[in-house]
Amino acid sequence: MSSISSLPPEILREVLQYLPVPALLAFGGTSKYHRAVQSISLSKLRVGVYASRINAMIGLLDAHDDRSKTHNVQIVLPKKDGRSKNMVIRNQNKIIFNIVSKYQHTLQDLEVTLWDLQCAAESIAKARNLRSLSIRLDHPHTRYTDIDRSFWKDAPGSTVWNTLYGKGKGSKVFGRLESLNLERSGITDYQLQCILEENPHITQLRLRKCLGLTEGFLQNLARSALGKSLKLLHFTHNTVEWVDERVLKHVNGLPSLTSLSLHGCHNIDSDLVRKMNAELWHIGDLITPHSADSPPDVVEVDPLYK
Repeated sequence: MSSISSLPPEILREVLQYLPVPALLAFGGTSKYHRAVQSISLSKLRVGVYASRINAMIGLLDAHDDRSKTHNVQIVLPKKDGRSKNMVIRNQNKIIFNIVSKYQHTLQDLEVTLWDLQCAAESIAKARNLRSLSIRLDHPHTRYTDIDRSFWKDAPGSTVWNTLYGKGKGSKVFGRLESLNLERSGITDYQLQCILEENPHITQLRLRKCLGLTEGFLQNLARSALGKSLKLLHFTHNTVEWVDERVLKHVNGLPSLTSLSLHGCHNIDSDLVRKMNAELWHIGDLITPHSADSPPDVVEVDPLYK
């Protein structure tokens, strides 16, 4: 172990980033110095808290990408902590709050998977060095006796999103984001606009099933400085009334886009999207509302797996 300790901290940190989480934590338990190095080595974290092993498997398969050097933590709640929907959500938030709070000063890339966002938002907001944030609340493949299937269709509005831009708090929240991904969020136009204003360097924006947003959000985005420099916009699985051809006129105000996905926005005509891209946008990576090249919506699993 002395030979490892003799390595420069920056090299040791690079090596530790490739260790699985149990090995990384074991290394941190060997000395105070190793604990300090272990803490700063965990900069990319994907953490999910699930009510069963099958939920955990589906959550990992359905993750939006496969980033290198990302530490994956999957926690399956004991049966006594998963008796009701509200109890599961409360315990999910408590666990994520404790994990993120411990590493909030070193985290740069964070993805959290849970059923609803509550107190975990407080620890996420204080991770001020974040460059990438993904909050995944959309788990339509989950089968749970205490949850009606309609629960996954949309999410109600909530003041918890105010926490992510510091409303009512004296301290500044994170403001260095470059990538933001929200899934099944009840966030409003104003709340999302405040987050974007706090993070003017965002170049990647993914919004899946964010049904609380209105046309005003895209209108303001197209007029903003952030919109002029936005590289990626994935506005997907939104079938509310206003999400039709009106969306396309606002894409004209996003001149730097290199990737656009409207997958699952079935009120928009795919042929019209292709036509406008060929004539006006010239976006290289384009996924249309009914594109066959888009990721599948169904994850098949063995129903007998427990």
